[in-house]
Amino acid sequence: MNVNRRDILSFSAALSAFSLSPRCLLAARNGPKVLILIELQGANDGLNTVVPYASKRYYNLRPQIAVPRKTVITLDNMTGLHPSLVEVSKLFERGEVKIVQGLGYPHPILSHFRSIELWERGGDGKSNGRTGWLVDPLDIIAEELSSDAKAMFLDNAGEIFSGGLDGFLGPDALNRNLLNLKKSAGSSLSISKSGGDLLGELLDTRDKNRERLQKLSAKLSSSNKRFDFGRGDLGQQLSKVCELLAAGVNIPVFKVSVGSFDTHDDQWWTHRELLRQLDKSIGGAVRAIKDMGLWNDTLMMTYSEFGRRARENGSQGTDHGMAAPHFLIGGKIKGGIDGAAPQLGQLEQDNELYTMDYRSIYNFVLSQHFGLGDNPFSEYDFSAIS
Repeated sequence: MNVNRRDILSFSAALSAFSLSPRCLLAARNGPKVLILIELQGANDGLNTVVPYASKRYYNLRPQIAVPRKTVITLDNMTGLHPSLVEVSKLFERGEVKIVQGLGYPHPILSHFRSIELWERGGDGKSNGRTGWLVDPLDIIAEELSSDAKAMFLDNAGEIFSGGLDGFLGPDALNRNLLNLKKSAGSSLSISKSGGDLLGELLDTRDKNRERLQKLSAKLSSSNKRFDFGRGDLGQQLSKVCELLAAGVNIPVFKVSVGSFDTHDDQWWTHRELLRQLDKSIGGAVRAIKDMGLWNDTLMMTYSEFGRRARENGSQGTDHGMAAPHFLIGGKIKGGIDGAAPQLGQLEQDNELYTMDYRSIYNFVLSQHFGLGDNPFSEYDFSAIS
């Protein structure tokens, strides 16, 4: 029987939650580290998010859709934020936001599916990883902690954990009736468990870890803490993340998403609303996590398949581009603006050229946040991220 990647993720979401033997390697840290990944689906326009408002070239390239200088939330004498990002700007003022500019990769591919797969597997335009970029590191991270699971995605796009069969949960795991596993397994219970049959192995995994699923279910059921950050799907997803954290569920990585940012036409209003949703949701989640006393051990990271072109198109929108800035937000982050500012006078077919390999961010997150100096991305220099 052939099983594709989405089948694997679906079954692992329904059937898998692991808690491996704790060791003392991470004992020196203040507490279990949490990473919240926020996918900006469809490719966010970086130039109208982190705005080079002092650049005349920016306004020449975007006569219809540039953010008016008088509305920009200024960060320094060159750079500001879209006026929708009020909460993010306040976090920046407190030194809790790092903006990393010019992220991209060699041999860029401007296909949504291909490029997001590269970002989520740690590849580039010529080669790609076999699994999600966090899958192997999470084997180590979860092994050192008493984790309820390795990672969880709260949206319907869990491909970032592709290849990870053990301990990767999907949104179905939030069902309070986790103990009723027959319904989630369905007719697959009759499938042979022999040999290398993948579904059979997953069913074996489910049977062996029923006790751990019961513990996870008990944590969720005993907690009465509820959150509602509003602002659409992202607010609801981050509300669920905070409910899990408040319940004491120990999962190192959560993944959520918002979009679509694929703004080929009439970008102004669509982009404004999406950034408002992003801003309000992040603001609400940060306040809740701070109230729990977990902020110093939490890091949020945005990512997207690529950026948008520097020059607006004829439909008051932007087409697929090569490079974009992203945010790192956390209680222990050293805030500021890192990486080279957009070189709008040195475009390639109206595209910004990338100035930092996005995998440098992965090395930064794994080594600085999780303490894994020896990781699959250690060759990518993050020295420009101060």
